[in-house]
Amino acid sequence: MEPAQHGLRARAGQLASRVVPDLDERAWRRARRRQVAQLRAEGAGLDASVTRGASVIGRAPHIVVVPMDGPGRDTWRPAGGNFFYEIQQAAREHLPGATVSIVSVEEGEPASSWHRRVAQAVIDLGATHVIAQVETDPERAGQWTWDVLWADLAEIWDGVLLGVVFDSAFRMITLQCRELARISDRFLLVDICMPMDGLLVRGRPEVGPVNMPVSRASLDVIDARIHDLPKHYDVSFIGALYPYRVELIDRIRASGVSIAVNPHRQDAATDLASSRRAQPSYIDYMAAIAQSRMTINFSESSAGTLQQLKTRVLEATAVGCFVLTDDVDRTSRFWPADEYGYFADPDELPALVARLLADPQALEAATQRAMARARAINASSFWGGIEEGLRRRSLAPLS
Repeated sequence: MEPAQHGLRARAGQLASRVVPDLDERAWRRARRRQVAQLRAEGAGLDASVTRGASVIGRAPHIVVVPMDGPGRDTWRPAGGNFFYEIQQAAREHLPGATVSIVSVEEGEPASSWHRRVAQAVIDLGATHVIAQVETDPERAGQWTWDVLWADLAEIWDGVLLGVVFDSAFRMITLQCRELARISDRFLLVDICMPMDGLLVRGRPEVGPVNMPVSRASLDVIDARIHDLPKHYDVSFIGALYPYRVELIDRIRASGVSIAVNPHRQDAATDLASSRRAQPSYIDYMAAIAQSRMTINFSESSAGTLQQLKTRVLEATAVGCFVLTDDVDRTSRFWPADEYGYFADPDELPALVARLLADPQALEAATQRAMARARAINASSFWGGIEEGLRRRSLAPLS
């Protein structure tokens, strides 16, 4: 296509989107119907062998966890850095009256197999709730078939699908979640990063943002690792080096702040690709945070300018590290303003850091208050948020 034609088509598309709201969503749904038909032709979905389950009404809560990375992974252990290990372990700690079962999907297992296995387990176990990361199929299968499974499962089971989402800043993720919400009002979005009330169905509450849990089992392992570690770094940044973060770190250093970047790494990563290679263990990551008096949290989503609640805030405060963040809304939902440091622009960091270091007793007191708060909500922020979301939607409770 010639450049002029490409530009004309782009402008026409923008005009059409203004005239017909949600034009991209309508196009996505048309394409998705064709994709679902193809998936069903290939064997995805349920057949008559999976029969209707008994009603969940009045039944004791039973949560089936379908992990993204399941027990077959080396990370499935305390302080292994596995989000779904933490989710299921935090459920056992925060919801002692609920039964928790794990139904894993094998790496490379086709939808034609795992859909039936998961659905059969939900029925046979008498599950009241299923929790899964619904952005993509389990074990990073590279496709998305949750709408096929949910359309079938919702017909034979009256429980709740708790759909965990990390990247709703991406339009595609929102469209997928809207499809799950359209299929049944027993889909409840659990958004880790952003508020989503009313964005799937007008006026309908969802859950989020909520802190990803760090279970007490993991905190015990972390505490043993960081016991008596000295504070080596006044200020650190620990995380993926997206281009915008590299630029901000350069600005911070140019302004006079000495910042240790990923000090737990054996190599000197300088960009996104190198920061994702040969990553240290989760416990080493947590030890590096624990050895920092302060750590910088950049809240912007990798999808654009939207700010997200980052798990790093809970992780850092839980191990006695004071958080410096550009987050104007998310962190303040869980910590008061005197338990973290806010900067609107990286140029404000030198003065902020200097003020905090000038009064070490006040800094330590604020750090300890933030740590106590993190330890109080390490499991309850996530599962308590879900409990409240279920109550607001009059869905099957967890206690």
